[in-house]
Amino acid sequence: MSLAPVMAQADDGFQKLVTQPEHRARHQNRIEQEIRRWQGTRPNEQLFSDVRLLFNLAPRDRVLRPAITRMLAARRPQTGSVQAEELYYYHLLNLEPRSESHRQKLADLLLRKHGGHSATEIKNAYRFLNDAFNAWDEAKYDQAIRLFKQAHLAKSPELTALLASHLRDRGQVAQAQKILADFKGERSYLDWLDGLQLQINAAQQLLNSALPEPDRIGAWLTLGNYERAKSAIQQLPAGPSKHWHQAKALEKQGQYHAAAAEYQSYYHQLWSPQLKGFVPVVYKAQLEDINSLDLIALKFRTSPELIRQVNQAWPHDWVETYRMLVIPVAAHEMNWPASGYVSSHFGFRLHPIRGTWRLHEGIDIETRPGVPALAAAPGSVVQAGFDSACGNMIRLQHADPALRTVYCHGEKLSVAKGAKVSAGKPVLVTGNTGASASNHLHFGVQLNGVFVDPMDWL
Repeated sequence: MSLAPVMAQADDGFQKLVTQPEHRARHQNRIEQEIRRWQGTRPNEQLFSDVRLLFNLAPRDRVLRPAITRMLAARRPQTGSVQAEELYYYHLLNLEPRSESHRQKLADLLLRKHGGHSATEIKNAYRFLNDAFNAWDEAKYDQAIRLFKQAHLAKSPELTALLASHLRDRGQVAQAQKILADFKGERSYLDWLDGLQLQINAAQQLLNSALPEPDRIGAWLTLGNYERAKSAIQQLPAGPSKHWHQAKALEKQGQYHAAAAEYQSYYHQLWSPQLKGFVPVVYKAQLEDINSLDLIALKFRTSPELIRQVNQAWPHDWVETYRMLVIPVAAHEMNWPASGYVSSHFGFRLHPIRGTWRLHEGIDIETRPGVPALAAAPGSVVQAGFDSACGNMIRLQHADPALRTVYCHGEKLSVAKGAKVSAGKPVLVTGNTGASASNHLHFGVQLNGVFVDPMDWL
């Protein structure tokens, strides 16, 4: 739990592919030859890694996308682990988001991952869970803890970890430890479950050491003692380390917008000078990430190793649900459409209002009131008005006749139908209209009338 910021030395191979076009062209030519020689068996780790890095830079490539999909399919886990199976199908579902086969496999795994609780019990638990997260976001911590307890299913490692982590974050460490110790379900499902206990133990040991107060900040934050952490943070000199720890303190208390701003300051001071060609995106991890850093990296079309480096040498393969990460995203054809933090990806998710799993046909960027949504690319306004689901919305037609972008839930529109807009021009003021639970921008990309993953374009 060292306090010192990790030195900004991102020598990741992905960065070289982004910043050196000639190297990328040579590399891609070699990899495409290897793909043609590949026999469809389980690929070796080097080939799979090389193909995946190139896919991140060209996710719509007609050679790379089918290749990475086939290689992922060939890497089906042999262990019989529910967690490994779930991650396997979620990876495939990200690349084939409308696959009913993958969705059915995940539906079957849902009962197993929650220890055999019934479908009705699980559905009710997720409804309580959604209410708990909302209460936490509103700083109604006692209410949130009651709801997390109502959502808790005795044999579910995921719901046990969620309850324990939020008790810990309110400083109720002994209760959190008891819940973790008393859990009688399948511990092998979730790495996070045992990781929580190890994390708590490490923080307690650090506080019993002779380290000076500033070096204890991470431990105070882990154990939910925010007053002690705040006092120590105030002693830090201005710079990336102070921004990082301020962000962590704000994030763990549900102040996500303020935390996102601190994470951006941290990134721009420490990493922007060397990560040319990357856009920093702050992300709040969701249930459907299955606590997997690797799955999050795939969703953002970036390198898991680069995420590790940027996030203070992230020490785990797992990420707590609702914890924030700074994701360096390689820029594609479209500009990022709003400032804020990403709260939901394209793909199947637990709908925050309906309480059912549905295909979410875009990404959600949580914004402060008054923040504009910007045109991701030049285009013409072909629709401007109100939609019962989308709220106040704008639809742009771009130079490619098959390509459109959609901007939803605006407080008010900034352009009218028929207007021509340049990239970066405001098209609406973000809001909370239509089928919406918060002030945010829902951004969608349509190709030939079908919504596709915006991360293949941004």
